Amino acid sequence: MLYDNEIVTSIQEESDPVDDQMDEDEDNNNNESSKGPSNADAFPALKTAMEWYEQQSEGCFTQLLLLKRIRDLTAKKRRCIMVQ
Repeated sequence: MLYDNEIVTSIQEESDPVDDQMDEDEDNNNNESSKGPSNADAFPALKTAMEWYEQQSEGCFTQLLLLKRIRDLTAKKRRCIMVQ
């Protein structure tokens, strides 16, 4: 039986690494709404939130997976904008 931290580690190793660096030109040329944070801003924030949550004693593996899915969604949207 795996412990929570072992499960998280194995999932992190399986996930595709996403380059979290973005040129200012690409950031300025995206078509995102100015009403809230951009995908480029959301990704590192969610990554930090995941790192913080992993350190919390009351953390739940399911909630961590949800954060990971949201982070991956921002990465996917960011890549789509970069391709345009």
